Amino acid sequence: MFVAGGAMVVGSACTRTISNSSQGAAPIAEISGLAGEIVEPARKIPVLAKTDVLVIGGGPAGVAAAVAAARGGAETWLVERYNHLGGLWTGGLVLPLLSTHGQSKDNQTIQVIHGLGGEMYERLKQMNMTYNVINPSIDPEAGKYVLDEMVREAGVNMLYHAWGAQVWMDEKTVKGVFVESKSGRQVILAKVVIDCTGDGDIFHWAGERYDELKYAIGLPHRLGNIDRIKGDSPEAKKYLGSPTPLKSVNWVNMWGEDESATDAMVLTRLQMKYRKKIWENVEKLKQIPGYEEVFLLDTASQIGTRMSRILDGEYRLTLEDSMTYKNFDDAIGVSGAWTTMLYKGKKVPRNERPHWQIPYRSLIPKTIENLLVAGRCFCFERELMEDTRIIGTCLVTGQGAGAAAAVAVKQGETVRNIDRARLRRLLTEQNVWFG
Repeated sequence: MFVAGGAMVVGSACTRTISNSSQGAAPIAEISGLAGEIVEPARKIPVLAKTDVLVIGGGPAGVAAAVAAARGGAETWLVERYNHLGGLWTGGLVLPLLSTHGQSKDNQTIQVIHGLGGEMYERLKQMNMTYNVINPSIDPEAGKYVLDEMVREAGVNMLYHAWGAQVWMDEKTVKGVFVESKSGRQVILAKVVIDCTGDGDIFHWAGERYDELKYAIGLPHRLGNIDRIKGDSPEAKKYLGSPTPLKSVNWVNMWGEDESATDAMVLTRLQMKYRKKIWENVEKLKQIPGYEEVFLLDTASQIGTRMSRILDGEYRLTLEDSMTYKNFDDAIGVSGAWTTMLYKGKKVPRNERPHWQIPYRSLIPKTIENLLVAGRCFCFERELMEDTRIIGTCLVTGQGAGAAAAVAVKQGETVRNIDRARLRRLLTEQNVWFG
């Protein structure tokens, strides 16, 4: 067995090796460019757990994957780096559940997100914590609560405050993932690993091929005392954002800059720049007569990365597939449309765009075994990214991956070779809709 490195190395610099004879020091320092490289000495890593299914990342895809796997009868662990579930949907303050609806073949607008996504919506709706029926916005704290409850009820083993840090491989098979936390470096071994990191960290470390895209990193925030506004200023509207289930609170999105979502220095620079911009914008808003009582309620606890790595998987889902009601014999569910898309030189508005199926094979890496990919980094062409990166699609791919992992464990088979009919039966039992 061995620890796998990244999928690619970009750039090179003058490199020299320096021997260090100091007692107890690292034996070798590799000096490369300005920063240099240090070879870390080998050490024994404690095994935290051995499980059937391991999900890394507790965003919408990760929660759906973990709950689906656990409900499918597999012992499941879910690892999340923050103190909450929901990822950008909750902690990132990207509150709309896109896309719950799409156009049927007879031009009717119908709900397409069912299964676990539909269940989450219904729970939040019963709590009066949704706003709108089509593509509803949610209250983020209510969302965190509901997702915690669903994970707990399903019997998922939850680990917060821990990062996936590297993979443990046997040839081309992922056997487990190293995690870093206040408890130190540990490893969780699993029969199936599901990459729900959003940025494809697991398949990157495993050495799978992928594309990488720089795209519109932002930082949403919320405003309070909206119900105390005593004006109707056109100038103020650009700062106010959109309603939430709380009448006193609006959420404000930010498009942001096209930068690398996998470069910590870039993320740090943008985080500081955006927080400054948000604060100054709110101060401008408060200077407008009638808006004096509005205040900055909070900024997102995690920066809004819309896109980064995209898996080069067994099948690359295309924009053409999504616009032509293409049927897949291994479909794991259906997603909808939330925005206008350019198709064959024509702008097609949301209310004219079809619902579209997602095939299971788009979650499967080409070469790495017993790894599935769900969330915004599964395999699709770039032209489709506006629909593939949204919350609803993440829920569909997550549930599909989790159910498939449970089937693989029960069959004693690799995720590549599972009985697809058996997967469809399990997803049907979990209330997934296939179109």
